[in-house]
Amino acid sequence: MCSFLITNAQKQIEIIHADDFLFDKHKHPDYTKLVGNVSFKHKGATMHCDSAFQYKNNKLDAFGNIRIDQGGTLQLFGKKLFYNGNISKAIIRQDVRLVDKHIHLRTEQMHYNLEKNIAYYPEKGTIRDEENHLFSDEGSYHSKNKLFYFKGNVKVVNKKYIIITDTMLYHAENKVSFFFGPTTITSEANIIYCENGWYNSKTNISQFQKNANISTSDYLLKGDSIFYDRNKGYGKAIRNIHLIDTTNNLILNGNFGEYFEKTENAMVTQNALLNLIAEQDTLFIHADTFKSIRKDTKREINAYHNVKGYKTDMQVKCDSLAYNLQDFTIELYEKPIIWSDKFQITADSIQLLINDGKINKMYLRQNPMIISKEDSVNYNQIKGKVMTGYFSANKLSKMNVLGNGQTIFLVQNDKKEDLGINTSECSNITLFFKESELEGITFHTKPDAIMHPIDKIEEKDKLLKGFLWRASERPKSKADILIE
Repeated sequence: MCSFLITNAQKQIEIIHADDFLFDKHKHPDYTKLVGNVSFKHKGATMHCDSAFQYKNNKLDAFGNIRIDQGGTLQLFGKKLFYNGNISKAIIRQDVRLVDKHIHLRTEQMHYNLEKNIAYYPEKGTIRDEENHLFSDEGSYHSKNKLFYFKGNVKVVNKKYIIITDTMLYHAENKVSFFFGPTTITSEANIIYCENGWYNSKTNISQFQKNANISTSDYLLKGDSIFYDRNKGYGKAIRNIHLIDTTNNLILNGNFGEYFEKTENAMVTQNALLNLIAEQDTLFIHADTFKSIRKDTKREINAYHNVKGYKTDMQVKCDSLAYNLQDFTIELYEKPIIWSDKFQITADSIQLLINDGKINKMYLRQNPMIISKEDSVNYNQIKGKVMTGYFSANKLSKMNVLGNGQTIFLVQNDKKEDLGINTSECSNITLFFKESELEGITFHTKPDAIMHPIDKIEEKDKLLKGFLWRASERPKSKADILIE
């Protein structure tokens, strides 16, 4: 047994204990061999091994059962150690373990700076703590601030999710992961992707940026920035939002959105735009706010306030709208108006039946009226108690008027010269259209009809009660519906 201090100009390694001390100035003049229960101290750390070579230049090689204790806060284990006391750097090899109160790290090689408290492992490593099991090709650990930096094939396994990334910073005490490259987080509920962001394993709260998205079996949520609370099942997206319903072929855009995972409800506002995607064309609908709501097995999208819609062959305006994704019906409320080709269609409420993005049928309830402008001063008009329209290839082909039917039509000859204006009243009427022109009328009871010569009709008789031409409100493009 021996205990001594080697001294020179630098702070030297202090040998605390060895069962045997061997020195031969002829065979190995540059080092002393220590064997059996060897321990030494340097810069506040205590190192233990089975045997060691102590060099005169303040360096040593150690073998067997390596253990480094640093201030009672961190321990390092391995089978081989090279330690340079001049720069306070240890290189540990073979079955290396780093243990403190926060983590347990395993690898095959580790470089540890005792002054800076930084551990670096250039080979594959695995880390365990109470929340996660982490893997990486290489990494470093700053033990003072409990920060890990992982690089290459980084994988985090948690009981609730798995993270795959290339570069990650991990705070071992707070359990927060920071991502700096393409990252995928997979769980039973969803898959999250981002290229920058953070995730707190303790609180299950996270923030994702740069190409961030959350996908479920029904939805894909994209945004410049996404906040996510896994415990509450709540997501919030900001700027350039795309909420994509892959099941129902629709997209919600906006600058602010919320998603409630447990109820499968969502809300989008701020420049909000609904895209109802069809094979031939897309119906774009703008509103102050959109809400996607699940009721039992049914899903509905509601639009609130200043609703405007544009499609090349149809435009819409109302104050609120409801789209049922099960039976593909669209309900328009509060002064709704539809423009289809040359027709202006209004009622207190309107219901559209959609199939493959095309209108099949339209129900006009209470105070319905259809108007088409024939020239600068004359309008064709249809009015009744209840009206049902039938469409072919998105064009009005037939209209049934039930109760209090009234019509005003401009009559022309084959040369398109105005002959007069026909006014009629009949309880039930069926009108037939072809290429947006009236082709025929069937009066189901005897009508009260009058043909007025074009120059004899009074102005008051040219318009039905409630007539209002609203062409100035008609959107002319997709951009028009976004103008407040």
